[in-house]
Amino acid sequence: MYKPMHSTLKQWLEELEDEVEVVSSEDINEEARANLVTFGFNEELLNEWGKISVVEFIEGCSNLYGRKSPRSSMVFYAWLDQEAGQFRICAASRAHGKLPFKCSLSFVDLNEVVDSIYSFDSGLFTNGNLHVWKKNI
Repeated sequence: MYKPMHSTLKQWLEELEDEVEVVSSEDINEEARANLVTFGFNEELLNEWGKISVVEFIEGCSNLYGRKSPRSSMVFYAWLDQEAGQFRICAASRAHGKLPFKCSLSFVDLNEVVDSIYSFDSGLFTNGNLHVWKKNI
């Protein structure tokens, strides 16, 4: 049986609609700082939300960023920042040809990023590659 997105995540998505302005810049780090949004969580919240709601929320964020993107050639991406205890979303221009990380990346599907959030394992400390989901927007 389908369960709609959890009300907290739905509210966050509605707030993002009003607050997010996607920035495009020739400086990838400037873009990353401007487009970054972080979400704190704990085990209790994750259990309350459910994995399907988190997947739908991140997909909703990617759609929102796509609508608000000042250019059509950007990449939306999401990952777990294990050290900060947050999952994060951002966007960068595809023209950069990379994402603004200084570590090795492993591009995975969205369900794997959500699994990383639930297992609190970004991949960075267990296999040396940060699990990142990306989508062209």
